[in-house]
Amino acid sequence: MGRISHFVDRASAALCDSSGVMLVAMAVLINVEVVARYGFNTSTLIADEYGGYLFVWMTLLGFAHALRTGQFLRVEAVFVRLGPSGRAACDLASAIVGAGVAAIATWSSLQLFMTSWRFGTVSIQPSATPLWMAQIAVPAGLAWLTLCYVDLVLRASRALAGRAR
Repeated sequence: MGRISHFVDRASAALCDSSGVMLVAMAVLINVEVVARYGFNTSTLIADEYGGYLFVWMTLLGFAHALRTGQFLRVEAVFVRLGPSGRAACDLASAIVGAGVAAIATWSSLQLFMTSWRFGTVSIQPSATPLWMAQIAVPAGLAWLTLCYVDLVLRASRALAGRAR
């Protein structure tokens, strides 16, 4: 079990690093657009569209790392007042709810992706990018987040069982 958690931690960190690379790419793309518009009175015609795609990819790939490092949403005012058993129970309950929400969101976004794939939907921008290429980030990122939540459920269950002894 520890090896699975270790793998998930390392993979989440690698995905977060990929998000950083995408952030650099987005900054370069936007700056090229700014220079092209103001310096040469022209446009790349893709900066806004691809900047948005990169932003979505960055965000979704960074979710798992934020969750794994305790930087995801949490109401600390209540959590810090709980004892060790209360914290373990709260961690387990929030991981179960998070896994459920992430799984439902994964399924829903996968349906959107499959619809775009099936019908060959393209963006309305000049690039006419197939939308499935941008949309695959959503179910992929949410599926990874679901896996991270499941790992947290297992870890929190073990921690709570250890406290009950």
